[in-house]
Amino acid sequence: MQDKVEVFWFSEQPYGYVTEKELEKHDSGRLGFPNTYFDPHKAHVLYNQYHEQYALADEVGFDGIMTNEHHASYWCMKPAVNLDAAVISKLTKKVKIAILGNVIAVNDPIRMAEEIAMLDCYSNGRVISGFVRGTAVESIQGGIDPTENRERFEEAHDLIIKCWTEPGPFRYEGKHYHYRAVNPWVLPIQKPHPPVWFPGLSSPESVVWSATHRHPYMNLGSLLEHTERLRQIYSDTAREVGFTPGPEHFGYLLRVFVADTDEKAQDIGRTFLWTESHRNRGPREHSDPPGYQSRQAVKIQATLPGAGGFGRAMTYEELQEVNNIIVGSPETVTRKLSHIVERLNPGYLHIYGNEGDMAHDDVMRSIELLGKEVAPALHEIELQPYD
Repeated sequence: MQDKVEVFWFSEQPYGYVTEKELEKHDSGRLGFPNTYFDPHKAHVLYNQYHEQYALADEVGFDGIMTNEHHASYWCMKPAVNLDAAVISKLTKKVKIAILGNVIAVNDPIRMAEEIAMLDCYSNGRVISGFVRGTAVESIQGGIDPTENRERFEEAHDLIIKCWTEPGPFRYEGKHYHYRAVNPWVLPIQKPHPPVWFPGLSSPESVVWSATHRHPYMNLGSLLEHTERLRQIYSDTAREVGFTPGPEHFGYLLRVFVADTDEKAQDIGRTFLWTESHRNRGPREHSDPPGYQSRQAVKIQATLPGAGGFGRAMTYEELQEVNNIIVGSPETVTRKLSHIVERLNPGYLHIYGNEGDMAHDDVMRSIELLGKEVAPALHEIELQPYD
């Protein structure tokens, strides 16, 4: 059993120049928000700042860096997560690289197997391969019928695992994918394959799928009470399928910012709500087309408040009260994160630490304080077996 929490740094790499005023001119924050607002020269500066943040996280003691992928999203300038992971693999020497993840329902699964194997070779076996269904926008932009997303995801998952574990060449004829000859030359260092993680927000179905395949489940910021329910579903499912779950099977993400004083952190931390009300605004079919989610999942999301659901939006102060946003001095943040680790018992804690137009120097200072002062204290907490 894993006995210490591992702390990961995460940044969506936002294009922080987008303003509320610009977003209000359009009926959508994603597919309908024009890319004419994007300036490649500004993005060049931002990308390099984000890469400096990755390098510092490795230097100051983070256990890992998590990266992700979104399309048509001003808050996430990473439409190709494997490109970002390649940069991380060359900027860092020690951290694990959690790719959370590749939208395999949309992307070519053979190419995904090859690219992740390359990354594992680049990094000398530091890659964690996260697979995601993607949001509905990913399917729409990719020209995929949203109702086919889940079954395409599951078939792609099985095919990628097959590429990593069965010698080629072989022929593959599935429902959605057909290949006369499959023979990926590059294979991963880690055997039988890199660890596979699966993330989710609120849906029990995602938890059940993850546990059924014995993949660790990463919750992406639901409120603690609901997250505890999901963890229990994982534990119950794991025992049903024949293995004993532990902290190494569960992770949690939340927004965290550290400054030298509580007052400064409070002021900067408000940026975590940058354009929040606009991000998924638009025609319903962009975020919840018929058949993309089950009725049960939609019902649960509709009843959950702000974090991890689409119910009543929560204020900055309310999100802090329920420990969904944690900001403050190293002492304040250590105390609050220690409470979460002791309550949730997660093997992995993902720090979502950069948002909007936060100043690069402030984020670098937050990373330094997190790595040198907060993470060591969290590492001292002894994780417990799951009930």
